[in-house]
Amino acid sequence: MSEFDLWKLLSFFKSTAPENTTKSLSGEKPKNDNPVYTVKKGDTLFSVAKANGVSVEDLKKANGLKDNTLSLGQKLRIPAKSNAAIFPAAKKNANNGIQMYREISDEEIAKENTRNKFVKIIKNPDYIIKEGDTAGTVAKKFNVSTEALLALNAIDEKKLKIGQTIKIPERREAKNVKSIEDAAKATGFSLDYLKSLEKMEEKHNKIYTDKNGVKTIGIGHALDTGETGKYSGKTLTDTQIYTMLAQDILDREQNIRAIIGDDAYKKMPQAMKDSVMDFVFNRGETVFENHPGFVSALKSGDYSSAIAKMNVDYSVMKFKSSSELQKYINQFDDKRMFVVEKDGKTLKKFLSGLDKRRLFEISHASNIYKGKIPDEIINSAQKVYQRGLYFMSIETANGLIKKEAYPNIKAEYNQEASKMLNGKLKLKQ
Repeated sequence: MSEFDLWKLLSFFKSTAPENTTKSLSGEKPKNDNPVYTVKKGDTLFSVAKANGVSVEDLKKANGLKDNTLSLGQKLRIPAKSNAAIFPAAKKNANNGIQMYREISDEEIAKENTRNKFVKIIKNPDYIIKEGDTAGTVAKKFNVSTEALLALNAIDEKKLKIGQTIKIPERREAKNVKSIEDAAKATGFSLDYLKSLEKMEEKHNKIYTDKNGVKTIGIGHALDTGETGKYSGKTLTDTQIYTMLAQDILDREQNIRAIIGDDAYKKMPQAMKDSVMDFVFNRGETVFENHPGFVSALKSGDYSSAIAKMNVDYSVMKFKSSSELQKYINQFDDKRMFVVEKDGKTLKKFLSGLDKRRLFEISHASNIYKGKIPDEIINSAQKVYQRGLYFMSIETANGLIKKEAYPNIKAEYNQEASKMLNGKLKLKQ
């Protein structure tokens, strides 16, 4: 969200807030003792408006300001206060202690202000559809996602017509990112999650081939055809790696917002956003296409159901014959990533590793519950845990895991699982 969007949001709150209240978010009466305010170091229109209990829009109007720029020592006339709550109190739901939608808070405001230091907002002009254009080609032209383009215009790709004017989503570009901490500030995702993501994906400053046979660099950045040549033979710095990570997350977030809907996304608690991001980061946007129940649960705010549905395994592939299966396997350098069941026709790709990832996502998302974690989530996680053990045994039986190494691998798996979901999982020793 840009500063402009945030200010618009605040103005919306002013116009829609309940009457007969004059309390700020902190519960204190807004200060408005002086009709004139002198701008100090660090002040923004936003901070001045908040301190005086008025909207940014009204403050700008009272002072004839055309933009949001302030100068040190500038005198600002403070307009009369509205009786509406500019900064409404947080909304809480007693559903097992979950902290639900907070319209806006001081913490969120501070996060947005910080985020602006690390993200450049590029406003794109409207675009007139030409012959040969598709949603994909137009999106690529402006370096935005197809999903976001279609969602912004509320249209189906098939309904694009020559001469039609469409809106182009804004582009967010990461800047000044030099560390994992900066990446967290740029994206708004929790530092704990990003550190976990870095650990799970591992950091590579040179091109490598991941377990799915995909050319990858940085922290889980899959290279397309054009990028492979760009990064071939190069060694990335930490600054380049973390900037790339921040950009990948910003781009993914735009897609997630488009698919779920902006309103539903903004209402999601941060831990829920983290886990949805990880699900998509690991498995791609197909997690939405393959499981519409997951999307509908997120849209309705049914987070318990959404978390439970993150146990889905999309890695099962079926083949008509053993030769067809073998032909597929031969495409990849790392044969350890495959598990073949007895019929020789069902291929499962590195499932025990994926189950660890799903357990992490379910557990992390469950942090939204300050009280008891719903049984629906515990039961779902238990199935994931059991599935991981099962595929470890299959991997061992097929020689993908050495028999002498299996006990240690299983013990490590149990150790990780024991720390999840408040220790509610029933572990097999």
